[in-house]
Amino acid sequence: MSAVEKFPDDVIVLLHNAQVTVSCVPIQMDNEQWQAAIFFVLPKDAACLSDGKLAGGPFAVEFDADLHEHEKGTLIEIGIDIATPIEKSRGTMLFITGHSSSHFDSIKLLSEQKDLSLFIGDEYCQILYRQRIPLSDVMRSGFKQLLDEAVGRDAIIRMTGHYDPDLVFADIVESLQLQ
Repeated sequence: MSAVEKFPDDVIVLLHNAQVTVSCVPIQMDNEQWQAAIFFVLPKDAACLSDGKLAGGPFAVEFDADLHEHEKGTLIEIGIDIATPIEKSRGTMLFITGHSSSHFDSIKLLSEQKDLSLFIGDEYCQILYRQRIPLSDVMRSGFKQLLDEAVGRDAIIRMTGHYDPDLVFADIVESLQLQ
């Protein structure tokens, strides 16, 4: 019997502790080079699952991004739509680059790497599907622009002594839930 392949333990802990089902984090691949990768957990009742399995692939993947400017800091929102069978699977990732080095590193890597690893898993973080998503020059440039704007803006807010990333995160999550 072959072993079931799962997300890396650190990623499982991160997803569990943050109570999220999608995240983009720096990981070290087989060639020992760091790169950003997306880990996406499908709910057990996802329309695209049949008997706990995900059919098809590769899947079309679309990204959208937004910069949220708060008086106490800046947050980058990146949405991902995966064209899974029956209905799209949608996830949103939030990054506060001035608060967490992994947030900064993830966006920086997205602005530099040629492609992105996507891991889709079940509720137990068992890998159901993986694919590489090419990142165009335009996409990388967009990620770099978001990172530069967030870092520059946060540097000015820090100088005023008003930087509060926890408040930024709480306020923006609340406003996103109201939409």
